[in-house]
Amino acid sequence: MASTLEMIFKTAEGRNHRLTLNDPKADLTGAEVKAAMDLIVSNDVFSVGGGLVEVVSAAIITTDKTPLELS
Repeated sequence: MASTLEMIFKTAEGRNHRLTLNDPKADLTGAEVKAAMDLIVSNDVFSVGGGLVEVVSAAIITTDKTPLELS
């Protein structure tokens, strides 16, 4: 099963910007993610849409792949 950490920020232009990271550690907490997102915003790490100005949300998305037999 694959997992992805999805973080959504608000840009200075008022649009949402999604940042995804593959395979986050299994014991990752919301507080850790919030702290990292706050650092990204406060250090103006990305130059997207005038800059990321606000933390909107975060989620861990888990996907399961089931192969199908093609006969």
